[in-house]
Amino acid sequence: MMKYIGTAIAWIWDRKLFFGVIFGSAALFTLWLFPFNDLSDAVTSMVARSTNNQVYVQADELHLHVFPQPAISADNVKIETVLPTLEAQWAKVTPSLFSLIFNLPTIMKASSGDQVAARSLGSRLGVSVSAEGLLGGDFELRIGSGKKNEQGQERSRVALALEEVNLKEVQQWAGLPLSLQGRADFHTDMLFTPDFQDQPEGEFELKVAKFSIPAGTVQIPFEGAMLPISLPSLTLANVTFRGRLVGGNLFIEEGIFGQSQDPLYGRIKGQIGLRLIPTGQGLAPQFGQYNLTVDLTTNATVQRELSFLFLPLESAKTPTSDGGGKYLFKMAGQIGAFPSVTRISTF
Repeated sequence: MMKYIGTAIAWIWDRKLFFGVIFGSAALFTLWLFPFNDLSDAVTSMVARSTNNQVYVQADELHLHVFPQPAISADNVKIETVLPTLEAQWAKVTPSLFSLIFNLPTIMKASSGDQVAARSLGSRLGVSVSAEGLLGGDFELRIGSGKKNEQGQERSRVALALEEVNLKEVQQWAGLPLSLQGRADFHTDMLFTPDFQDQPEGEFELKVAKFSIPAGTVQIPFEGAMLPISLPSLTLANVTFRGRLVGGNLFIEEGIFGQSQDPLYGRIKGQIGLRLIPTGQGLAPQFGQYNLTVDLTTNATVQRELSFLFLPLESAKTPTSDGGGKYLFKMAGQIGAFPSVTRISTF
């Protein structure tokens, strides 16, 4: 028997090119003729079930990519959550083959019902997601295994990049009361445990070019009530915020808004208490105490039309020759409550 098996294997090996062409052609024709459009409904159902009907993903067409690495892309994607619907012209999902192969034993344990293995997969498997036309810009998300925390817990690493996002589309999507204009870039690189019992930590950077708000009225929370504020039109050449999220605190290491020719410009640094709390509908931000250092300069128009907003800062004001004001101060307190303001001499 072994003699015949060996002869058969040798015969197949001698004709390996022939069989390779046959099986390769069969695989290509299978991929070519596979009805991926019918698969989009199955993907919608699978995502809905895996998220307890919290997320629905719909797409017009699905495409399979083999080179340079296996991936699935889709046209005209819609994502429905508790937030307003997000739409993208095109999206692509690329799993990390290395993480799949390296964690194959863990995947097998999880598939057999091992809960510990299933939880660990949340911080071990990697995937990248890219999209075009999301809020008018480009989106890229990379998820992979990250460095363990001080308690030895496994963490995921998330790198997010948003490029050329249209603030007008953001305002319409979020239903903000004021119209926004400008283009924003946002980058962040964060580490977090899948259950979010350990607060995320990492770096962030936000840049906005040609930021503009037309005149309008906005409701601002103040001591348990909503205070209507009439704002004049405001245009800033640029806005930049750069910092870190560590231990439930958001540290602003560099904050720059506007330039000297703008009606309002200045700098800001300090920290704001910010914890992300898991809820049944996702993550909810919880703000705490803040302590900020601010260097602010306004022109006469802003000073006149928003004079009531600057009343709490009167002790830190130095009048300027053009009728505006320069404010250099530290501000501390709780968001929504009256702040404590202290005049300082240097930023």
